Amino acid sequence: MNDRMMKAVLYDRYGGPDVLCVGRVPRPEPAPGEVLVKVRAFSVNSGELAARAGRLRLFTGRKFPQRVGLDFTGEVTALGAGATRFAVGDRIWGVLGRTSGFGSAAEYVTVPAERVGRVPDGLDLVDAAALPVATTAVTALRDKAGLRPGERLLVRGAAGGVGNAAVQLGRAYGAEVTALARAANVDFVRGLGAHRALDHRTVRPADLGRFDVVLDAAGPTCGPSGAC
Repeated sequence: MNDRMMKAVLYDRYGGPDVLCVGRVPRPEPAPGEVLVKVRAFSVNSGELAARAGRLRLFTGRKFPQRVGLDFTGEVTALGAGATRFAVGDRIWGVLGRTSGFGSAAEYVTVPAERVGRVPDGLDLVDAAALPVATTAVTALRDKAGLRPGERLLVRGAAGGVGNAAVQLGRAYGAEVTALARAANVDFVRGLGAHRALDHRTVRPADLGRFDVVLDAAGPTCGPSGAC
């Protein structure tokens, strides 16, 4: 078997899950500053569902086959020139960049070393694969908003990947957390630690009060996954 090829999840037309298939694509080689990762697990995000359905074709275009997967966990198997932060065998997690597009649903992936980090000891690589994209919540609440204890935080789309991380982080940071989600997800969000969990389709903005920080993880709609 040609070791320059690898298996990857592909689709040759827009549509539902039935368009996905496993095909063979060239195995990548790490460029300077990149690491080659043997992928152990990846997760599926709502943006990928929208892309596969054709809702983002303005960005994804009509050239097929296309690939799936943004975040991943795995082990470093090779280093590009200058990639000195890691060693072969390191357990890492990361997110592909905008220029590389989707593609972590594969046997191997290359990624700039600055876009990956070491998986904490004791954390299973499959479980860890659910976390990289959700670290958006850390950047938003800690680094951008500077959320402080006692402040009031509103999370919209609280049952999604970023939203549910924001609810838990907000509580950990000592904020008073109000979460908006679909009615079916209200109990789930409350179980994450939200002080108030409300159905976003029935609550009126005027009834919510004022907030120090608002994290909108839903955007203009709740997304194709229905996770908000």
